[in-house]
Amino acid sequence: MGGAQWSGAPIVRRVRRVVQGLGLILIALHLAMWLSPSNPVFQVLRADRGGNAFVDAAMLIGAIGLFGALLQLERILRSLERGFPITRKIVTGFYRFATFASGSMFIIVAAPSLGSLTNSRPYEVAITLRIIDVLLLVICLSFFAVAALIAEAVRIDRDNRSIV
Repeated sequence: MGGAQWSGAPIVRRVRRVVQGLGLILIALHLAMWLSPSNPVFQVLRADRGGNAFVDAAMLIGAIGLFGALLQLERILRSLERGFPITRKIVTGFYRFATFASGSMFIIVAAPSLGSLTNSRPYEVAITLRIIDVLLLVICLSFFAVAALIAEAVRIDRDNRSIV
């Protein structure tokens, strides 16, 4: 494609900017949460952690994973913005994005329940599972289906090109 951009580049650029913004918001939110834990807004966000160091660490790992997923998605969108065709490399990147997003959401959803296992008081194990957590996990897992559809489209396109 040389120096020319395809007609969808401005749309992809806007989506890429949104993904970059989400990444910055994620970083800013977690930095503010760790630097100012006494802020009432952040107390609401930290309510299910209960001050457990294991849960705090798991949530931080989950946030880093979500940031990695957004970074991977940004790379895919940058390639598409430049006009690169959807290739196996982009499909692999989308699978990586789905893995990071799903794994991170699983860690975030499971952290409070697993944290109760490390509680100093025996016989106080709490399994917490909110519907929004399950919904977010299902959405993240559905990215694997989207990646499989994209991979199949790439395969069909390759087969059609070999016929012609």
